[in-house]
Amino acid sequence: MAPKAKNRNEDLEEEFCLQAVVIADSFNVRFGPITYKKPRALLPLVNIPLLDYTLEALAISGVKDVFVFCCHLGDQIREHIRKSKWQEGGSPMTVTPMMLDSCRSMGDVLREIDAKSLIRNDFILITGDIVSNMDLSQIVKEHRERTRGKDKSSVMTMLFKVALPGHRSRCKEDSVHLIEEGETKRLLHFEKCLEQRKVKVPSEILLEHDDIIYRNDLMDCQISICSPIVPSLFTDNFDFLTRENFVKGILENEEITGYKIHISIIQDKYAARVSNLQTYDAISKDIIARWTYPFVPDMCGSSNGERMQYERHNVYCSADVTLARGCDLQQEVVVGRGTSIGQGTVISGCVIGKNCQIGENVKLKNSFLWDNVVIENNCDIDTALLCSDVKVLSNVTIKKGVVLSWEVVIGPKVVIESGTQLMSEHQKDDWNEGDHSFGEDSEPNEDRLNSSSEKEKPDTGKFGSKCKAFPYQQHVDSEDEEEEAVDYWGVSTSESDERPSEEESSTDEEESNEKDEEGDPMNLEEDEPEDVVDSALGFNPNASMMEINMAFYKELLDTFIRASTERISDDNLILEINSLKHAYTVPIDEVIYSLPAVLFDLAAEENQMSVTANAKILSSFRKNTDRYSALLCKYIKNVETQLVAINGVCDYVIRHSDLKPTLPHLLNSLYDADVLKEVTILRWFNSTPSGSNEAEKHKFLKLLSQPFINWLKEAEEESTDSDDADGDE
Repeated sequence: MAPKAKNRNEDLEEEFCLQAVVIADSFNVRFGPITYKKPRALLPLVNIPLLDYTLEALAISGVKDVFVFCCHLGDQIREHIRKSKWQEGGSPMTVTPMMLDSCRSMGDVLREIDAKSLIRNDFILITGDIVSNMDLSQIVKEHRERTRGKDKSSVMTMLFKVALPGHRSRCKEDSVHLIEEGETKRLLHFEKCLEQRKVKVPSEILLEHDDIIYRNDLMDCQISICSPIVPSLFTDNFDFLTRENFVKGILENEEITGYKIHISIIQDKYAARVSNLQTYDAISKDIIARWTYPFVPDMCGSSNGERMQYERHNVYCSADVTLARGCDLQQEVVVGRGTSIGQGTVISGCVIGKNCQIGENVKLKNSFLWDNVVIENNCDIDTALLCSDVKVLSNVTIKKGVVLSWEVVIGPKVVIESGTQLMSEHQKDDWNEGDHSFGEDSEPNEDRLNSSSEKEKPDTGKFGSKCKAFPYQQHVDSEDEEEEAVDYWGVSTSESDERPSEEESSTDEEESNEKDEEGDPMNLEEDEPEDVVDSALGFNPNASMMEINMAFYKELLDTFIRASTERISDDNLILEINSLKHAYTVPIDEVIYSLPAVLFDLAAEENQMSVTANAKILSSFRKNTDRYSALLCKYIKNVETQLVAINGVCDYVIRHSDLKPTLPHLLNSLYDADVLKEVTILRWFNSTPSGSNEAEKHKFLKLLSQPFINWLKEAEEESTDSDDADGDE
């Protein structure tokens, strides 16, 4: 009998090959003094490189094809993968390192993926510093069923773990406020909370959804199941630099693009990211406490050829460790092979790497020692990280939160204060994690080190007479990094020392806004001072106008002219407007601000006339607002955006003095097209701007718009009287 023919869907299912994209670069400086010499993905976590945990998590999830994208010190990652078990014959998973020296963000990486057409199916997007024992195959299956069934517009499923605020593995800069749709698990709002106590939720979410759940008990695992279209969305929107940018962009433009994001919440499995020293410490403790089983020291060590013995109180020792009589390994201790520990030494809550030498009467608590570390007699170390080849001479006390980078030497007989971070060479500006100025060469230039040593010598008074140590200062390249910066690990610092007061912050913001608001970007004469007050108006017409990218404005106008000529549909026109927005990197408010002005300029073009208060142009403007009312409402959809549109109309009238008498007609056209609502217009009219120039400008605009406002109020009164009369009858 002939075999039964297979169903076509079964063939497609067999062809599905689960892929994963691993971002092996963090693009920040949170491990700055450590990662100038080794990438974060290869830093040892309980004596195992971080990247190995990530690859093991993908392997148990059934991933067949992994692309590891390397930027900073990528040669080391490529060599590590070359020597790993994943390159051996019979490996269940193919791991391919990809060198991208020019990338500066996750967005750049995904744009490269799109350019190379590497992704064929749904894929897992993950960073190279994740520890997880979760099988992701079920979440991948749910995502595929969703995108191929009831909700084909879903482009991403984000993975979250239940972790209440204050949980030790929940990093405060990764804490989020989110709102999900109860039944569908669709993400409606996503916002990093940092230490905010109030959350601004768009009113549309409350009005349009009956079943919503607010969550602040979740930790973002930085794992996403993505549809194949995600890389192309990053290509189309080059202002998407991070996954957070992508998520916010999708949520803000959901009505326009139609794309959606869903979430999946785990409770009984482990998943966390090593994003700073706080989480490095917390996740290490979780591994030692066996929360990450089967990825625990005695099993991970054996897979790397190191025999690790598991003892009581979560103590793990390699087979060839030398322990002197009288030393005490109390609890939660891991000791790597070839290490020797002297008499009278007490160790608790520590991870010790390979070939370390620890002297007599040493106290080690909650600390991490990497390979080849030497600690001489009578030292006291609490909550510190010592990189490979560090040497601590005798009678040294190290307080909480200290980081000693590669090959640092300190002592003898000194006290290292809390929060100190030291390097073995004088710091250069380009020695920061995520900086790619070394290129192929992962080692600092020797000549530069020599010249640096001549200019600045170690502070022997602070760090010991035989020290080889220089202070490290973290460089913050952006406001986002400054906001997300956390306290040094193990150190409790006052917020008043780290952050400006509310008064200072408010003053800085006002000064910044004043600078942003100066000048007339659409009609700027270089020889005319920006602060000149127009005597006819009584205020400076250039001040407080939104800056407009004139190249963007011209392209937007040309797009509408072409759409009018070629009868382009609203959906396609929206796609073109969004493409322009991202091509010129303009904010959405600038698009909204420009749309009414563009429709008036379009009316002038259609009548082959200059911008004047001509009856034909006004008639064409009214027709344009009616024609594009649905499109306008896609962008101008709430009180805030309507106020932006009104400001755009008002500023347009001020720029073109001939149009001042037409302001009531322009507002009326937008009102009749249901773009502007009566309540918003009256709110704008009755508002009281701060600042003398703003107040004078608003007073002038109120005079111009008064006829339309009177008509609105009269119409409302007539409607009220009519309702009362009907009631009396």
